[in-house]
Amino acid sequence: MSSGNSLDGSVSIVTGAGGDIGAGIAVALAEAGSDVVLGVHNDQDVAGRIEELGQRAYEIQVDVEDADSVQSMIDETVAEFGGFDVLVNNAGIVTVAPIRELTEEEWDRVMDVNAKGTFLVTKAALPHLVRASGTIVNVSSISGLTAAPDHSHYGASKHAIVGFTRALSRELAPDDVTVNALCPGIVYSKMWSDQMEPHKEESYEETVERVIPLGRDQTVEDMGQAAVYLATAPNVTGETLAVDGGILQNTV
Repeated sequence: MSSGNSLDGSVSIVTGAGGDIGAGIAVALAEAGSDVVLGVHNDQDVAGRIEELGQRAYEIQVDVEDADSVQSMIDETVAEFGGFDVLVNNAGIVTVAPIRELTEEEWDRVMDVNAKGTFLVTKAALPHLVRASGTIVNVSSISGLTAAPDHSHYGASKHAIVGFTRALSRELAPDDVTVNALCPGIVYSKMWSDQMEPHKEESYEETVERVIPLGRDQTVEDMGQAAVYLATAPNVTGETLAVDGGILQNTV
C-alpha cells in the first residue's frame, strides 16, 4: 500500500456501501484515488458520485451473512480488477431492545451481520490482501468501546469487532497487512432515524448537545476521512480510532 494520503491506482472494497456511512467512506476513498467496489445489500445510488470523481465504481450485491455470497463478491472483484488493496468492513445493523425483551432471533441477526459478517468477508478477502500487502478497516462503533442500555446485542457485536481487529493485527503483521477499527460516534443517518430516534425522549439536537463535548455531531465525511487515514497509514495497526467529538471522554 502507498503511504501518505493517496490511494492512486488502488482498488477498495466497501461493504454496506449503500448506507450513509458506507457511502461516505466509499466516496472518500475515491477522492483519494481508489477505484471502489461497492458491496451492497439493496440497490443504492453511490456509483454515480464516485464516477463523477473520475474513479471507477463497481457495484456487487452481497449478503455478508452468507459465505457463498461473500465469496462470490470477492471472486467477481478479482475477476474484474485483478485484485484489491483495501477492505472496509462496514456492513452493519442496529436495533434497540432491553434485555428482557430481546429475542434470540434479534440477537442472532445483529451478531450475524455485524460480527460474523466481518469475519466472513475478511476470511474470503485475506489471500488477496496478503498478496497486495493490503489493509483492513473494520467499522465498529463507540458502542464497541463503551456501553449503553438497551443495546446489549449491538454492543456485544461491536466489541467483538474491536477484539477481532486487535487479534488479527497481531496475526497478520508478518504478512504486512494492517488491521484497524474505526469507531463512529453519533452520525445522523437513516439507521439512526429508523432505529434510534423512535426510542429517544429528547431530540437529536438535544442528544448531541448533552453527550458530545465538542457540541456537534459527526458526519459521513468525518468517517470517510478517518477511513482514508487508516487505509494509508503503513505503521498503524491494531488501533481503534474513535471519531466521536469527545464522547468517550465525557465521563462527568
